[in-house]
Amino acid sequence: MRILPSLSYALLCLAVYQPAAAATAEDITLSGTSRPASSAGTAGAAREVAALRAAEQRRAKAVSSRDVATLRDLISRDYYHVETRGRARTKTEFLQLLTRDEYEFRSYEIDDSEIRMLDNGQAALVTGRFRAAAQGADGPRELRGRYVRMWVLGPEGWRNTMQQTTEIRPLAIQRDLRTQH
Repeated sequence: MRILPSLSYALLCLAVYQPAAAATAEDITLSGTSRPASSAGTAGAAREVAALRAAEQRRAKAVSSRDVATLRDLISRDYYHVETRGRARTKTEFLQLLTRDEYEFRSYEIDDSEIRMLDNGQAALVTGRFRAAAQGADGPRELRGRYVRMWVLGPEGWRNTMQQTTEIRPLAIQRDLRTQH
């Protein structure tokens, strides 16, 4: 998959340049350079952040309602999805999962999110927390987690290219899992 090298590089740039970006208004580029944002660039960035927040909300609503048409529009062709239990899925596999009766989200809500613009506003890294209620083959399940999503701006607008989710487990469950090994 061609997104993985780009994603790895974007995450590396983010880790290296995040302290500088937090201290001053800067664009972080995938080439590893940073430059101060202009006031015109700041207004454009604010519009893009608003567009991304709207896309994130559309995505959350589409996941909880199993709106595959909306998700198909929001997700890029080369989408890469890593779920809470570590399984990786393509766009097709992710959309098929939502259409089958074996797994259904009853709700999916974003609790908190942060958007970091990258590559002169052409890409964004969105991190956050979510809550979900799902019905699977093993019964109902309440889920809290953290996510990282990579979005890329193209001619048709923002497209989600990658998602990785990690479940947030209560401390007691984590202790129980350690004693089982």
